[in-house]
Amino acid sequence: MDMNSTTTMTMMMTPWLHFSGGDYLIFKTWLPGSKGAIAGACIALVAFCIIDRWIAALRRHMEIQWGSRALALILQEQRNSQHIDDKAKDAILSDKIDVIEEASLQTTPVTVRSRQRLVPPFIPMHDIPRGIFQGVQSLFSYVLMLAVMTFNASYIISIVLGLAIGEVLFGRIGGLNGGRVQTC
Repeated sequence: MDMNSTTTMTMMMTPWLHFSGGDYLIFKTWLPGSKGAIAGACIALVAFCIIDRWIAALRRHMEIQWGSRALALILQEQRNSQHIDDKAKDAILSDKIDVIEEASLQTTPVTVRSRQRLVPPFIPMHDIPRGIFQGVQSLFSYVLMLAVMTFNASYIISIVLGLAIGEVLFGRIGGLNGGRVQTC
């Protein structure tokens, strides 16, 4: 057996919940071993989780704003299309009448209707930041997953506690009612 395989066998992670140190946290250079270093890592994980919940609340808030702006844009487009001059309206009306007359000659009925837009339009000022938010949230999720995969119970408890604190602080922002307090 060579030296590399011996060192890798002794540095294997503990595959059960434990409170002991010596687990790599995210990077190879982050190896909290002492109780103080583990406590510092736990405090950092709590802060990281609070920031994660803040980013989620900020994204929910921005989604509400982006949705209202997109709706305003759609309504403005509909208003602009309704303000076609009378000649264009008459031409459109005569075209519809021609379609209806042709349809009446056929055996299959033809219905003329306009569909409402189901998906908001692509707006770079909305969709690019939305993608950035998703990327940052994914990064946070994967970092937290790696911390949980150490099986260090201190880290797991810190993550759960940090997520709970973050939700208490920021969970009401950008909720279903837009973060407004509803009164009866």
